[in-house]
Amino acid sequence: MHSYYTFPDHYKVTEVFWFIKVQAAGKSVDVREDEEYQGRVQYTHGSQNNCSLRITNLTERDAQTYRFRFFTDRNKYTGQPGVSLSVTDLKVTVSDSDSSYKTLSCNTTCTLSNKPTYIWYKNGQRVTYTNRNELHVSSEDAGSYSCAVRGHEELRSPAVCVFDEKSCWSVTYSTQTICSLIGSSVDIHSYYTFPDHYKVTKVFWFIKEQAGAEAVDVREDEEYQGRVQYTHSSQNNCSLRITNLTERDAQTYRFRFYTDGGNYTGEHGVSLSVTDLKITLPYWSDKFMSCITTCTLSNDPTYIWYKNGQRVSDCKSASCSVAAVSGAVSYSCAVEGHDSLLSPPVYSPKNTSAVVLSSGDTVEGGSVTLSCSSDANPPVLTYSWFKQRAAADTLLTTGQNYSISNISSQHSGLYYCTARNQLGQHNSTPTHLDVLGSEENTGLKVIMVGLVVFLAVTLLSGALWMWKRKWSSANGHSSTGDSGQKCHAAVPD
Repeated sequence: MHSYYTFPDHYKVTEVFWFIKVQAAGKSVDVREDEEYQGRVQYTHGSQNNCSLRITNLTERDAQTYRFRFFTDRNKYTGQPGVSLSVTDLKVTVSDSDSSYKTLSCNTTCTLSNKPTYIWYKNGQRVTYTNRNELHVSSEDAGSYSCAVRGHEELRSPAVCVFDEKSCWSVTYSTQTICSLIGSSVDIHSYYTFPDHYKVTKVFWFIKEQAGAEAVDVREDEEYQGRVQYTHSSQNNCSLRITNLTERDAQTYRFRFYTDGGNYTGEHGVSLSVTDLKITLPYWSDKFMSCITTCTLSNDPTYIWYKNGQRVSDCKSASCSVAAVSGAVSYSCAVEGHDSLLSPPVYSPKNTSAVVLSSGDTVEGGSVTLSCSSDANPPVLTYSWFKQRAAADTLLTTGQNYSISNISSQHSGLYYCTARNQLGQHNSTPTHLDVLGSEENTGLKVIMVGLVVFLAVTLLSGALWMWKRKWSSANGHSSTGDSGQKCHAAVPD
């Protein structure tokens, strides 16, 4: 609802609002503060002197007279007499022309604004649309008919059965296939028809049906507990909402309804695919990276990109340009409306390290291997090895490992490696390789031999001492001259 207001231009507007209620004290209640309108009203300003009121999800209780009031720094003014809003539903009536032809009318309790275009459905399938609210059918077109207004196709009238009742049983789905993100929610819609003099007693969605047994209502399945809900936007509509989707929810969902005159099950059903997001990059290129899924997402989504945790504003498509950079960089993607469901990140190499693979000291004439490791996604494409030199670092080889055979003291020094993928590169901290020379090696051997000889002599001496002590004890001798008893030979006088 639109309003246009004017006032002397040297005044200043301080407040504007729409209202339907006036309190006893004469104060009007801003419709945005009314509990019945919470979350359903919005003000928009097309210009300085325009204020429009939008109300969503209209109900019969919204049929009111809406008035506009504005305040300035000197006074206030209220528009008279206001806008009277009527709210209606749609209803199909049938008039008999003869036994072979009938005229269907899509009726409302008030004349719809904006000269609407009417859409007609037969057994849930659209058959035509016209600027008139009438449709002529013959006996060959037996079935169940409903109508809607273009732009509000989900708000259909109740279906009316025309001619043959057997032709009026149907279940149709808004789509045969749906692709949704893991962790998101999905709505699966069905529209069902039946002879209008019957009464629906039960409706449900199911995925499991055992031979000779009743199909299991998906709401009673343990795997769906607390995650499913049925909604009805019209008499002949039943939608299934599943939240927190998992890979196990990728199933075919079918709809069944019961009446006091029979039941009907929709064939085929709706096949739900569930996917995650993944970023792919060309093997070696500075062109584009892509946010891909295992199935084509419904509703033509807008993609969101993040670089180092910050949203990238200049790209909203499934593919974005990217160039290799120096330094750490990380990218993730998401779908607008599901910002928290990010893809696993792709990132340039990090935590790169170089180590010497050796079981002991490195000596001349031997061999040694240096190994490089790094954390990267996509994985590292190339490793390169360098030796630090005063003039300029020397590229030694490419590959994750660098091996040196018949090593000499000249190989001593600082070595480091570089890891590179499509997004950039990262250098390890240099590691020191120390090679012992041949003289040092000989000296080391002499020292080791001396130690062995010393230990052998010490052990032998100790063993001899222990043996002598045991022998003396066994023969009554003391190993010490002063502390034991003395024995003297007899000498004649």
